Amino acid sequence: MRNLSYILKNRTIDYNKLLKYGFIKENEKYIYRTYIYDNQFEVNIIISDTEKYSKLIDTENKIEFALVDVEDAEGQFIGNLRQEYEEIIGNIIKKCTKKEVFKSNQSQEIIKYIKQKYNDELEFLWKKFDDNAICRNKQNNKWYAVFLKISENKLGLESDNQIEIIDLRYEKDKIGNILDNKKVFPGYHMNKKSWITMKLDNSLATSAIYDLIDNSYKLSIGNKCGFTGDNLSQKVYDYLTIIPKGKVVTYKQVAEYLGNKGLARVIGNILHKNPDGDKYPCYKVLNSKGELAEAFVFGGKEIQKERLENEGIKVINNKVDLNIYQWKQNK
Repeated sequence: MRNLSYILKNRTIDYNKLLKYGFIKENEKYIYRTYIYDNQFEVNIIISDTEKYSKLIDTENKIEFALVDVEDAEGQFIGNLRQEYEEIIGNIIKKCTKKEVFKSNQSQEIIKYIKQKYNDELEFLWKKFDDNAICRNKQNNKWYAVFLKISENKLGLESDNQIEIIDLRYEKDKIGNILDNKKVFPGYHMNKKSWITMKLDNSLATSAIYDLIDNSYKLSIGNKCGFTGDNLSQKVYDYLTIIPKGKVVTYKQVAEYLGNKGLARVIGNILHKNPDGDKYPCYKVLNSKGELAEAFVFGGKEIQKERLENEGIKVINNKVDLNIYQWKQNK
């Protein structure tokens, strides 16, 4: 028998999804049965509030085949059987449960806020530290929030209680004004010159943390060009409207126009979220080689090619000659 409690400890089970998946409810237990390895073995999975386990039954003699759970058991037969067995378990976990490490009310409110405002989900990047997660800005992949579970003494407090915390970016020149080591602490496990930490136990008002999240998100964009967030996106879209007919520009060129050539990748992400392809002609933006974009947001490179050719721009082998068609005016 395999105890599933450990792999389900930080997951919320959707019992309705279990039923849709094929589980049968018997009394207070949800039971799933299926056959693998050419019907030679029956998989049984049992989930309830008090029990979470699986077992593999040899259909010939109706005896549990415990060898599949012995780590030292090797061989092609055991390996193939174990793989099928674990794929069944893994698929159920993926489709019928949701990872939920951070369970305090304030954590839940903040995670919901980030999802609603920025459409970002928690990312669990480290298998070894599966109770650590980050949120990243999709425009440039920079982190703007880090969620962790630690003991309070890690923050210099006299307690071993486990708590949930959030790390956020903050202005370097102002960080000394906000730290009080009671509600706001130097960034735990982050650069203490530019990150701060808050406990998610309502010691700091949730509305205040929302404001700090918004500030951190803007800082993750960077301010070398003087623009952040939605303001930066609109500057990019406005620039597209002044590109002359029959001309193209590059991602780097747009970034340089905005005052920071390092934003070229960010420009690409902004264009991928273009709200209006007719008003903002993002098809005129190419990479430094003049190549079309496979992931052109309005239908792929074939549509991009069609729109360029409609303006008299020649496209040969999905490439535009920048020596001929690149717009030279940057300001």
